[in-house]
Amino acid sequence: MLCGHQEVSGWSSTLFTLYAVFGRHPIVNMLLQAVFVLFLSYVIYNLLYVRQFSASCGKYKQPGQWYFIKRVIVYLNCLVRTWTRPDDGGKPSADRPRLKSEFPIAQNEFPQLLQSHPSALDSVYMNGVDSHGNTLVAKISRRPGRTAEVWLMLRLADGRYFHFPRFPDTSVYNTDGKSYTAGGLQFTVLQPMLKWRICFNGLLRAGQRDKWNGEDEGKLVHVQFAFVWTAFTGSFSNNFDIDASTLSDAIARETWSLAYRDALAKFSRALQRYEVWGGYLGTITIAEEPERELLLRGVKDHTWGKLDWDLFDRYIINWAYLEDGTVYSIAAVSLPRMMSHFVYGYVTFPSGQRSVIKKTDLHLSCLGEFTDPPKKFCFNVLAGEVNCYITTHQKQEQILYSGNGWSVKIHEQLTDVTLNGVRGWGVTQYMYRHGGDCPVPQQRSLPLLHEPAAADIKTARLLVLPFRDPACASSQVVGGKGSQLALLSQMKENFIVPNGFCLTVASYKHHLQDNASLEAAIQHLQDVAYGKQEGDLQALSKAVMAQFSATKLSLSIEAAVLRELNALFDNEWQHKPFAVRSSAVGEDGAEASFAGQMETFLGVIGISEVCKAIVKCWSSSFAYQAVEYRRFKTDFNSSKHFSFLKIGTFSVYHNIVDISRNHGQVVAADMGVCIQEMVQADTAGVLFTRDPVSGNPGIMTINVSYGLGEAVVSGMTEPDTIYINRTYNNKLSIASKVTGSKTTKIVMKESGGVQELEVADESSECCLSDDVALELGKISILVEQSFSDSRDIEFAVKDKQIFLLQARPITSINIESEFELIHEQDAPVLTDDEMLTTANTGEVMPMAMTPLTCDILTNTLSQIRQILLADVAGIRSPSYTITCFGGNFCRHSFLNLLSGFYFLNEWTSPFWTADDTRTVTEISLFGVRLNNANINNLIEARYKNTRAPFWRKLYMQLNLIKDVFIGKSYCEKAFQLCEAVNDNAYSTSSSIERVYEEIERKIIVYFKIWDYHILTSTSSALASYVMTNQLMGGHASVVTSEVMSDVAMLLSTCTDVLSADVPASLAKLALAIIEDGQDEYFQSLTPEAGTEWLKSDKNGRLKNMFTDFMHMHGHRCIREAELSEKPWRLEPSKVVRNIQVFLFN
Repeated sequence: MLCGHQEVSGWSSTLFTLYAVFGRHPIVNMLLQAVFVLFLSYVIYNLLYVRQFSASCGKYKQPGQWYFIKRVIVYLNCLVRTWTRPDDGGKPSADRPRLKSEFPIAQNEFPQLLQSHPSALDSVYMNGVDSHGNTLVAKISRRPGRTAEVWLMLRLADGRYFHFPRFPDTSVYNTDGKSYTAGGLQFTVLQPMLKWRICFNGLLRAGQRDKWNGEDEGKLVHVQFAFVWTAFTGSFSNNFDIDASTLSDAIARETWSLAYRDALAKFSRALQRYEVWGGYLGTITIAEEPERELLLRGVKDHTWGKLDWDLFDRYIINWAYLEDGTVYSIAAVSLPRMMSHFVYGYVTFPSGQRSVIKKTDLHLSCLGEFTDPPKKFCFNVLAGEVNCYITTHQKQEQILYSGNGWSVKIHEQLTDVTLNGVRGWGVTQYMYRHGGDCPVPQQRSLPLLHEPAAADIKTARLLVLPFRDPACASSQVVGGKGSQLALLSQMKENFIVPNGFCLTVASYKHHLQDNASLEAAIQHLQDVAYGKQEGDLQALSKAVMAQFSATKLSLSIEAAVLRELNALFDNEWQHKPFAVRSSAVGEDGAEASFAGQMETFLGVIGISEVCKAIVKCWSSSFAYQAVEYRRFKTDFNSSKHFSFLKIGTFSVYHNIVDISRNHGQVVAADMGVCIQEMVQADTAGVLFTRDPVSGNPGIMTINVSYGLGEAVVSGMTEPDTIYINRTYNNKLSIASKVTGSKTTKIVMKESGGVQELEVADESSECCLSDDVALELGKISILVEQSFSDSRDIEFAVKDKQIFLLQARPITSINIESEFELIHEQDAPVLTDDEMLTTANTGEVMPMAMTPLTCDILTNTLSQIRQILLADVAGIRSPSYTITCFGGNFCRHSFLNLLSGFYFLNEWTSPFWTADDTRTVTEISLFGVRLNNANINNLIEARYKNTRAPFWRKLYMQLNLIKDVFIGKSYCEKAFQLCEAVNDNAYSTSSSIERVYEEIERKIIVYFKIWDYHILTSTSSALASYVMTNQLMGGHASVVTSEVMSDVAMLLSTCTDVLSADVPASLAKLALAIIEDGQDEYFQSLTPEAGTEWLKSDKNGRLKNMFTDFMHMHGHRCIREAELSEKPWRLEPSKVVRNIQVFLFN
């Protein structure tokens, strides 16, 4: 209260001071009196004549008393709120670019913490459309209690329609509760505010269904798709970016009170929402049909907080993408307790300029107020300064029910639209209150089996842990296999997990500390595996395994094992057979399996044999196949394949890099070991809760044979295969059986170990009965629901009792396809008709770029683009891609000619024509005119709504002229920065995370160099144009070969052009070698030997020339922007090779 009083007193004294200074002036005094009279007149008029009008349709409020004053108050409040909004990344500067870790809004991209409230949600909604009629709608709304709402609609260009099998209900249970994964649908953040992956592998219903039918699932079809969505606009926040005039109009119509103010504030804090538009590129497969490639464009909507449906009466949201690249989102919502009718939205034009909706005749009362939503309607909006006439025509509608007990009814319409005559495609969403009953039985999710948090682990340092110990469920403590067994042991169902315990990672590290020479050998193996040292990896692996196997278990570890055996099995353990299994950290996880890469020992009896098996399990981690499996291998410079991509009229030829990925697992992974009581099984095998090849969840697969399961998993025998049909509601039936030969089975020997036996009489029959197979299927569904993902389950059956021996995730379901790896860093394509070129960029980057180079180059150019658009063009809607200027495709950098010509024309000289701009750009890039008459027509049609004012173009022209005069200083600053980078070019850290952090810190220097490069290149292009224009007598739109020859001659007279000095200096060095009579000898040397010869003191003149060249040009190389390419200073043999070529020619 005191602070508020002081603030008011300060304002009052300021006002009185201003009045004392200026109020005595007669004109000022008259103006103040006029303002007071107008205000008093307005108050009297409102008191005497203005009344609250009756609400339209009984609920939509109309302007009433004090409407104007209330609107002004809200408008000013909105402006203040906009000025004080949290930083969303803001606008970078040339001195301080943004780092990825510095985007506060980026953390909003990830799954948010759900509040402990029934209305809590964290929802991501996405839709995508194209010009052929393909449409995708997908939504995952995370809810408390491992529940979610899933929307999934797919309409193909041929008119076929598929949707989620539970429709019109949207509830899904037994989710993992922490990611955007539910019902086979998965959203993954690849790069905040830039890239998401959307994939699905499951069943969809063919045809439409709007009424619930729990008995008849209809025709279910297996559908797979995977898309990478890449943003091409900035974010639009409902909390900060809504136009102040529309919001103030909605609030000013309401009756104000303290309770009303509190309700508004509470609602604003309770729910957060923003939208970003982008492009989808991916593949889709329907049943057994050929895979098809799709390019879609659409919105990503993220909403989280508390969504109380009781506050809503109705709403409509219109999303659409137009063929010229325009996108819009326009909504009308009715919140009876706060804003009876509120309209908001925006239109983003192809230039990237976003205009918020200031006025519209869109009104809910005209759109299905007392009927179903209309199939066709039209409305007008004023977006910024552009009047838009929009028509919407429904082509498909799906009814959905949402909220607790179906409290809300949704009409999701797939639509064709037009905006001022330009065609488009979109989605319109209507929300209504639903007063009927919910016919769907309510369910509850099972308890989730999950690893404990690190803070909850109290026994991690122990050498051994029993399965029942909570810490044993941590893969970081006992490895992946041990963790999965411990979690499986927590289930209380109709199966048994054989008892056992794990040696922890602490035991493994203890063993390495007791054998220092072993640690040195492992480090050498890692260095060879990662390419730090030369060596024979296979021979080294064999040597490390032999050295490891020769070590003995320490007495402390052996004693711990002995104690645990006695605790779990009393004295019976001495005669029990055990399975001793390797359990690496990272094994049997969601991303990698390692299955079959390390050793398992069966039928182990006695403490001596158990200890030997433990050491051999650890040793097997360094087997050659295990090391190769974990090692990350990439060859970015190979060009084994050549491919052609065509989307609309946008075509790109590209080389495909050869990439193999194993998720970058560590070669020397920490290891645990599982020791588990064995079961003398009648039959055993493996069950997959969905088809292991296609991922079809409608098919369970069982591979089973007689005896121990080792015969099945090792491929020693041909097992029986049982296929089980599984409906979406988890009803099971035997689909078919394929009887294997089962000629061999593995059984335990009484003395220890296992033996192979021939099977003759029983091999012609299936070894597993239908009853046991179906019971096994039911158990596997419970396991799948408890882990919230598909499972690969090892089992054994003894006297019809089912034992589960392992349950690991199936890791092959949603792995990246070759198509995704090729295009994973592609930029979005705004329209189907684009003109892209590698001119200029192809000179700097003639081959495919590595992922890190793509990432940093894109990030850098994106920020430079934002500086240019913000400082020069006045566009302050941040976008995290460089779509407007081009982008990367198949790891090659392209420039976008259409948008490039537009921006250069709009934001440069007010005295130039479009032809003039094209001339200077085409000459700069290609050296000639393209003479394509359609380019200007395409530019005019696409960008007609975003023309720059004269003063803005004049401002840009002055900036360009300024840069011409200070261009030399830019070069000097860039050269100094290059020297600084070269002095500290390499990181000494062995941690890949630390290396990346160092790169991120140094990106500031990298950014500045690129900024100077673009500024000087622009100045150079302008100077070339002026020179060409003068030579042509002011008519540069017609360029002749004679003029270009004159331009080339004039440019050749320029001095201190470093890039032009490289071939000249190399030629001088080659001539000097010839003059010394050493040319034949020099050509006979290898490049490495030639380097040493040039550096030797006996070649005084040649040494000085070579040293001067490396000092001046040593920072350069053939692919200068490629981060993996060593500059000449670090690899001078490349320069020597060029000199030898000069001599040969």
